[in-house]
Amino acid sequence: MWYWGVGALALIITSGCTTSDQHHNQPTVETKRPVLIIEPSAYKKDNPEIKNNKVIYGKASFYANMFQGRKTANGQIFDQGKLTAAHRTLPFGTKVKVTNVSNNKSVIVTVNDRGPFIRGRMIDLSKSAFRAIGNTRSGVLNVTMEILK
Repeated sequence: MWYWGVGALALIITSGCTTSDQHHNQPTVETKRPVLIIEPSAYKKDNPEIKNNKVIYGKASFYANMFQGRKTANGQIFDQGKLTAAHRTLPFGTKVKVTNVSNNKSVIVTVNDRGPFIRGRMIDLSKSAFRAIGNTRSGVLNVTMEILK
């Protein structure tokens, strides 16, 4: 019995001497967002969306909370409470009317960032803009987008 006690004690003491490499293998997360630079004058010449002011169908999503307080591509501080949006190519300051096709609710947002960078999505809305036209639980909405100015 005494041997079992000494063996267990030795095992406990030596297990505290080992090191684990788990804390050294933590994944790193890239927090910088890619920026797409577009010449506004070239964009207006080549893009029929601005000339014809047509309605475009697509999918809208909203910003994650982790972007709150960070700089947008145009240098402003992002605020989930403002009616703003990210679009890949529209010039900064462009006003866009976004309408949820399932309930016909719409919101007017100002483009101040670049994105979304997920295939199949057309526009990223701030959380307050998304809430104005749909439920945030859905995550993605089918929308129409009309460029106002």
